[in-house]
Amino acid sequence: MQTDYRILYLEERAEDMERVAALLKREYLPVEMTWVQGWEAFQSALTGGWGFDLLLVGDAPGNELIQPLILAQRTTPDLPVILLSQNPGEDSAADWLHHGGTDWVPKANLARLAPAIRRAMKESQTLAALRQAEAARTRVVGLLRTVLATTSDGILVTDLAGKITTYNRKFMALCGIPEYVMAPMELDRVLAFLQDQFTDSEAFLREARLLGSRPEQKPLGRLNGGGGHLIEAYGRPQRLGSEMAGKIFRFMDVTESGHAGERSWETSAVPPDLLDAARAGRVVPWYLTEHNLVISEKALKVLGLPPEALPRDLAALEALIRPADLDRFRQALEQPRTAPFELTLRRGDGTWIRTRWNVKRGTEGYRGIFSEAPAPAQGGDEAPPPDSFSPRFSFKVKV
Repeated sequence: MQTDYRILYLEERAEDMERVAALLKREYLPVEMTWVQGWEAFQSALTGGWGFDLLLVGDAPGNELIQPLILAQRTTPDLPVILLSQNPGEDSAADWLHHGGTDWVPKANLARLAPAIRRAMKESQTLAALRQAEAARTRVVGLLRTVLATTSDGILVTDLAGKITTYNRKFMALCGIPEYVMAPMELDRVLAFLQDQFTDSEAFLREARLLGSRPEQKPLGRLNGGGGHLIEAYGRPQRLGSEMAGKIFRFMDVTESGHAGERSWETSAVPPDLLDAARAGRVVPWYLTEHNLVISEKALKVLGLPPEALPRDLAALEALIRPADLDRFRQALEQPRTAPFELTLRRGDGTWIRTRWNVKRGTEGYRGIFSEAPAPAQGGDEAPPPDSFSPRFSFKVKV
C-alpha cells in the first residue's frame, strides 16, 4: 500500500513553500512534495509522467487562480486540486469550486491544510476504486455479450421483478420472437407469446414461475420454433452469493435429436441423386444470411472464376444469374422449401452455364447446393449472349 502522497505544489513565494513543508512535517503527513515556479515548470511537471497524487496551487504567476486548474484538468483530469491562496475571497473561492477545484484553504489558516489533503486523498482513492470496479464490470459485461453472441443456445435473463435484463439474438431467432414482443423487456409478455408453442403450455408457465424455489436447472418443456425447429427450454434461478437476483432461461435447438428417424434438412430437401453427387464432391454447398454468403470454393471450378471473384453476398451472387432467371431464384428464397430448379449463371470467361439448385430456408438464412445441370434438349431455352447481361440488386433477404 502506498504511504507517501506525491504532491505537486505551484508557488511563487519560497517562504510560503517552506511554511507549508514545515506544517506537513509537523502534522506527520507522509508526503513527497515537488515545488515548481512558473507556468512552464508547472506544465512540464504535469506532463512529465511523474505520477502525482494531488496538486496544490498557491500564488500563481500573475495571480491567476483558474488558469492552473484548467491546465491541470486538461492534462491530469483525475487528480484532486486544492487552492492555497492569501485571500481568495468568497467569489474567487466559489469560482474555483465551480470550475472543478477540490477544495480551498486560505494561507491565513494553514491548520486546515492537512485535513483538507487527507480528505481529498480519501475521496480520490474512493473514486479510483469505483472506476476500477466499473472498468471490471464493463469487461465482464463485454465478455458476457461476446459469449451471448457466439453461443448456439438462446439465452434470456430476468430480474426478480420480471424485467428482462439481457438476451441474445439467438433466442429471438430460435423462438421466432419479433422485435415488438421484446421491446418492453417484460418476461410475462415473452412467456405469453411462447405459451401456445409449448406442447404443455400450462406446465411450462407453472415451472417458469417456480424457478426461484429450485436451485438446480430444470427442463421447462419443448416448443416449436421458427422454420420447423424443435426447441427445448431450461430454467434456473440466478443467484448472487446466497441471494436470488433473477432467472436464467436457456433454449436449445434439439431438432436433430428430438426427431428420431427423421432426416436432416439436407436429406429432406435434396433429391437422392444430388446427395450422391455431393458426397462425391461434384456439387457446391452454400449458406446465405442477410449480410453474408458463404459458398464453397468448388464454385471456382464450376463457374471458372478466379478466387477474388467468388461471390460473398447476395448482390454478387445475383450478378452471376441470368436476368431472366432472377425472379425464379427470388421466388425460391421466399419459400420454406423448394423443388429443384435451374439457373443460368455467367462464367468467368463471359460464357453461360446451366446449374441445378436446391434451397431450404432456416431460422437465420438459407442453405443449399448447386451443380452443373445436364445440357438442354435440342430446341431448348438458350442463354443470352454476354453483352445483354444487366443484373439487378433490389431483392432483400428475409430471415
